[in-house]
Amino acid sequence: MANELEPAWLLHRRNYGDSGFLVDILGLNSGRISAVVKGGRRKARGGSFAGVLQPFTPLLVATSGRGELKTLSRLELAGAGVELAGERVFSGFYLNELLVRLLPKFVSCPTLFALYGGTIDALVATEAELDLRKFELMLLEELGYGLRFDMDANNDPIEAANAYLYDPTAGFLPRAFGFDDAWKKESRLQGDQLLNMADWLFNGDGLDGSNRQSLKDLTRLALQLQLGDRPLNSRKLLQAFRWREEPSKNPVQHAPADQ
Repeated sequence: MANELEPAWLLHRRNYGDSGFLVDILGLNSGRISAVVKGGRRKARGGSFAGVLQPFTPLLVATSGRGELKTLSRLELAGAGVELAGERVFSGFYLNELLVRLLPKFVSCPTLFALYGGTIDALVATEAELDLRKFELMLLEELGYGLRFDMDANNDPIEAANAYLYDPTAGFLPRAFGFDDAWKKESRLQGDQLLNMADWLFNGDGLDGSNRQSLKDLTRLALQLQLGDRPLNSRKLLQAFRWREEPSKNPVQHAPADQ
């Protein structure tokens, strides 16, 4: 029996069998689902399925099937697709890849679903750096690894004058006697930095420029624990794009390495 239509976004699409697609979709109610689109590449249906199943396009979908791999039974457009220009399209691919690799299937996450749409909209006009950070933090929260910028690993309030080390498995560790050289530079923070991040996240205050980079380093460390050693394809594609766009700054012998 088919489910009812629900709002959704396409996260990933690849060919499947002789004429179909295998897709990953983020549904408002269903969460992340994988589904087969039968006959999606046939000429008679290609205009309705292949043309509609595009990234950053709001959809209405219904699936059927009892197993983990569903069948896409209905598909409609829910609005106009969002066009992301230049490097921003790779930020969109980055969000999609994070969801495909990290979000468990069939976990309803309406807040994350809404934030995804808002972040895609923000990418139309700007680089949306802080929107991307909020999405990463919300995803970590959904996974059970949320960051508390106002509390340390011992559940004590962050003190502005104290120094801290970020351990992705524990949180922010107070360091009364300085930093151990074995810790990465990105893991070392001052209490006033963390409190600025907390004010930005919870109260909408501005985030200082240097703290924006520190926040990016923090979310990258936190996500790396979940992603493992396999590089993100979206990051590699961005590097290749930059290399092609500015060949004078990226000679052949210095083509971008995997991150």
